[in-house]
Amino acid sequence: MDFLTAEQRSRPLDVTGLENALVDLLVRAEDSDLRSLGMSKGTMQLVSAEEQVRVLANLGKLTAEVELGGSAANAIRGLAVLGARTSYSSCVGHDEYGKSFSSRLEELGIRNMLAQVESAPTGTCLVVVTPDGERTLNTHLGACLHYAKAHVPEEDIRKSKVFFTTGYVWDTPSQIDAVSQALQVAKNNNVKVAFDVADPFVVQRWGAQLREVLETSAHVVFANALEAQMLVGVQGEDAARILGRKIEIVVVKDGAKGAWVAHRGDILHIPTNKVNVVDTTGAGDMFAGGFLYGLTHGCTLETCGRLATLLAADTITHMGVRLSKDIPLRAKALLSH
Repeated sequence: MDFLTAEQRSRPLDVTGLENALVDLLVRAEDSDLRSLGMSKGTMQLVSAEEQVRVLANLGKLTAEVELGGSAANAIRGLAVLGARTSYSSCVGHDEYGKSFSSRLEELGIRNMLAQVESAPTGTCLVVVTPDGERTLNTHLGACLHYAKAHVPEEDIRKSKVFFTTGYVWDTPSQIDAVSQALQVAKNNNVKVAFDVADPFVVQRWGAQLREVLETSAHVVFANALEAQMLVGVQGEDAARILGRKIEIVVVKDGAKGAWVAHRGDILHIPTNKVNVVDTTGAGDMFAGGFLYGLTHGCTLETCGRLATLLAADTITHMGVRLSKDIPLRAKALLSH
């Protein structure tokens, strides 16, 4: 697989990620609880601080487990667990959640490029998981909204094989300016760019601008079936093929049907691993992490897909975005074959 040049392969960092640092508040609930909380099943919606406080106050008998989150942070965490050299940048508040996020990055050996702001709390994401494993999210971005050009870790991006971000940063002018600068730094220094569309609402709100970014700046694009359909009008293999005409590597994830990978006119199907689904939160994030590990370590696209599926299938057997302790060993065994 010739995705990286010899010079790119020699760089000290595998992936630098930039996005929204959030703390996940995980709740198990019934469909009826979603209705009482005013949440729409299977979706992610941005809410104000006041709305998040209101919903949390109405949890009643429901109790929340705390876990670190944010789409790109999850992917970077998956990369780090596999042994990749990574860096992560975002904004957190001067609060206990911000301290916990920093400590977790350092515990995992991820370069901590977080900025702290006084004017807002660390962002939170209420994740309500129903018995069918579907997750519904209320996200308050908090300090993330203050991310700006001055916070972009330009030196880390220059030293990386891949710069990774997601559509979730396409929200406020300061975030858009910051990620645009990061993309320019990557382009000026011949750094590959990986981009996860992240959510259908991103396409709804920023469709035209998003398409331009994907086609002009991204070398690797991840999208689920609905996001791909919103972008090009079709799903699955056909969507991967169309997007692949202008993007080097395209991955269209289609749930239990597996994923389609397009590369230079060729299409590869990656089947899923059958597991007991507990919580689908973060499956796409871990898929991206596994896939990027393979790309930055010279694996074939098939092996990249198998690593991605390994991490995605494992995390959905847990409540929250977590990986089993034996994942590094299972990944090593997969790579050895």
